[in-house]
Amino acid sequence: MYAHRRAVTAVVMLLLTALLATACGSGSGGGGGDGKVTLRIWDFSMEQVDFHKKVAEKYNQENPNVTIEWRAITQDEYKKTLPLAFQSRQAPDIFYWSESNMARQSLLLEQGWIAPLNGGEPLPQDVVSRWPAGSFIEGINTAEGKAYSFPFTENLFWGPGYMFMNNQVFQQAGLDPANPPKTWSELEATCAKIVAATEAECIAAPKKGNQFQRLWHALTGGTMSNLFFDYKNGRFSLDDPKMLETFAFVQKLEKSGYLTPGSIDQNFARQQFAANGAAIYMDGTWMPSVWATQGFTSDKYSVAAHPNPDAGPTGALVREPSQNVYWVSSQSAAPDAAWKFMEWMTRPDGFFVQEYYKNGFGTLAFADSKKLVTDPALKKIMEIAETPGFRANIPLPILKCPDIAKSKAYSEAASQRPDAEYEAMLQALADNSPLQPLAAGVVATRQKAFEDKLAAEQASGLKVSKDCYTFPDWDYRTDYGLDKYTG
Repeated sequence: MYAHRRAVTAVVMLLLTALLATACGSGSGGGGGDGKVTLRIWDFSMEQVDFHKKVAEKYNQENPNVTIEWRAITQDEYKKTLPLAFQSRQAPDIFYWSESNMARQSLLLEQGWIAPLNGGEPLPQDVVSRWPAGSFIEGINTAEGKAYSFPFTENLFWGPGYMFMNNQVFQQAGLDPANPPKTWSELEATCAKIVAATEAECIAAPKKGNQFQRLWHALTGGTMSNLFFDYKNGRFSLDDPKMLETFAFVQKLEKSGYLTPGSIDQNFARQQFAANGAAIYMDGTWMPSVWATQGFTSDKYSVAAHPNPDAGPTGALVREPSQNVYWVSSQSAAPDAAWKFMEWMTRPDGFFVQEYYKNGFGTLAFADSKKLVTDPALKKIMEIAETPGFRANIPLPILKCPDIAKSKAYSEAASQRPDAEYEAMLQALADNSPLQPLAAGVVATRQKAFEDKLAAEQASGLKVSKDCYTFPDWDYRTDYGLDKYTG
């Protein structure tokens, strides 16, 4: 058995090494004696490959000494390949990283992966003004006064929680996608009609790892929030009655045969929907651009808000400062050139912005989305997101306790088996068993790690505690305003 495991590990490492070699080329930020620079950018936006090629060509036209090599790697492989690249000192110059939400910067600094923008000097005011006031926050995207990232997408329109409906399948079932299901019981009734009248599945729901979030985020947006941490009570929350209520509804959909069977991934679910094999798919703002690459245009589907519990919503999808996703690598041999490119990329009326919106990829934090969006599906998404209570600004512990910027308590607790919540839910779904025991175990482990680390940090002199993460006056559905912070 040991020999078998060792052989499998060796094969996996060989495959990853081959992928890394293909992706990395000869190293990062090559700069020769002739003054020419090659900037390597990595992400997993496969649908944006052609767009990024145009961006690279345009930037090279304007800056002949700089060549952009923008590479997309499939998302699952990316999470393996990027750490390997840093370990082997073959990291790209600029990389995309969206894990760990608000703890992201502190983890990347701890790992030594990132360098400050603009050489660590303050960002020019004309650059800062591209974003709404309050977009640069110590501990979120700045550290010791140095900016490390910037909000890429804005956080009102952008995010999960939308219900996409296949017009053809709905019409085959005698349903009108202009009159979508608004409650959980209406969703069940809709699914019953679709399953009875068509050959299609009702809901294409990924059930592989954390891809289950596509459905989960939409439904928890009506009961509590799409986070696994409760800022009202300062605790990890999968075992909260509202979360268990949401899961029980998902389990009911599964038992009724309304979810695509099997452990399908998001690619299969999306393709099934676009091929008229499913009536409903729940996901985020990015989907119009994904389907456009498959030739599934916005006249073939409709968009609505996620359904809410029959008694009405008691939660909202969150707005949080977590869209800081592009970073300059600490291993870049040309950090100044990397920053100059990022400054060019974020010009509100520049080539990148114009082409991004022309292709319908979503909504950027440094551009006027109302002026630039033309895609009907994206316009509908924006209309939905502006509905009061659809999204709400969450409390920010770092504004209550500035020393949170130095704390590792939350990040360490959340990074222990980072997909533990999804693993628990998928196990309960597969076994048709109650979630509560599994959820209680996940929460107990995370909460103990969280509170033990806070206590240790407090003993070392940091002004941190569980109270920093606790906001009892927050109601989940209302923006937590800046006027709420004292001290």
